[in-house]
Amino acid sequence: MTDFWLWLGDVFTESFKILPALGNIPNYSFIAIGIVLFVYWMLQLNKFKKNDAIE
Repeated sequence: MTDFWLWLGDVFTESFKILPALGNIPNYSFIAIGIVLFVYWMLQLNKFKKNDAIE
């Protein structure tokens, strides 16, 4: 089991070496995904609020 965690740590360590080459692309991607999910969440809340008001 220890070998698995060491391997997983090595994978993450190697993946962080790629990030500087990508620049701000990962940051902008996370922000865009967050905005899309937030808008979806707000639309769902609005839909549930309208359904609750009808009943």
